[in-house]
Amino acid sequence: MTDCETLIVGQGIAGTTLAWHLHWRGVPFQIVDANESVTSSKVAAGLVTPITGKRFALSWRVEELLPTANAFYERVSTELNGELFFVKKPIVRLFPSDVERDQYLHKAHTFGELARWPVQLNPSWFDTPHGGFEMPAAGYLKVEAYLAKSRAFFGARFRVATVNPDQLRILPEAVEVPELGLRCRRVIFCEGVAAIANPLLQELKFTPAKGEILTIRVPDMHEDRIINRGVWLLPLGQSLYRTGSTYDRDHCDRIPTEAGKAEILARLREFLKLPFEVVDHVAAVRPIADDRKPMVGFLPHSPRVGYLNGLASKGSLMAPFFAAELAEQIAARHGQPTSISVRSTEP
Repeated sequence: MTDCETLIVGQGIAGTTLAWHLHWRGVPFQIVDANESVTSSKVAAGLVTPITGKRFALSWRVEELLPTANAFYERVSTELNGELFFVKKPIVRLFPSDVERDQYLHKAHTFGELARWPVQLNPSWFDTPHGGFEMPAAGYLKVEAYLAKSRAFFGARFRVATVNPDQLRILPEAVEVPELGLRCRRVIFCEGVAAIANPLLQELKFTPAKGEILTIRVPDMHEDRIINRGVWLLPLGQSLYRTGSTYDRDHCDRIPTEAGKAEILARLREFLKLPFEVVDHVAAVRPIADDRKPMVGFLPHSPRVGYLNGLASKGSLMAPFFAAELAEQIAARHGQPTSISVRSTEP
């Protein structure tokens, strides 16, 4: 068998981000992925939203996750000849009622520079009777480009393959993967919703949810900000916008449905005045942890098996921080220095 320091299973946002951290720490790795055309990472909008939910709560640990994510994606862009993957773009959140507007105003003093109120939108494009606020520090990750360019950069360290957890030989000193001809010091599963069927990870508890996303063309609109009111509207350029998403816990498959499409369109028409056409419709299943917190670490009973999962719809924000935490543990076990970090203390 060929020796392998660290095997990463899954090249979504989690696995790709962990691979970058190991690369910067000089820890050898192999990353394998089935390279399916539809996955939760490839379908994801990649939104980074500092203030979320009906109660206008700051995203969990946003004060450390957001600067870490910004620093991480800037460093990846530098490695890849300056190509921009994380686009800083304000998100405008519209209030559906005066009651919700008043709830926001009651908490607005706690948001500091993360929120601005009031906000102006073109009244010919949007119906905004209750107003809204803007999050200037928001943005989105060009997920497909980030994954594809990273895969090309990793070169021979990436291969298209699958790993059957039942076939692993977990030994005291190594993990053998006979189907790949590898003998690894450790294996890290970053496989998203597939972890539900992984017999090694049954202690991780998921409540997955299907999400559907549309791409629409709005010929007469030129709004460059992300708009959110029940569904989000993300500008792609050339009059194209992505919009979604649904949360369906009862049908966890990757099949787009007319019901999902209708739900998105109904919410969209509540605030978008202009005519549009639907040009694409996709669906995937998010790996949502039961407690809505990311899952990262090693199995106590099998310390050569690790995982990074449960990032759900916040993978673009969470992955850089928690992949760094995991990479530091791996580097320490590898004998590499653990002080290398892309985390920033700048606001």
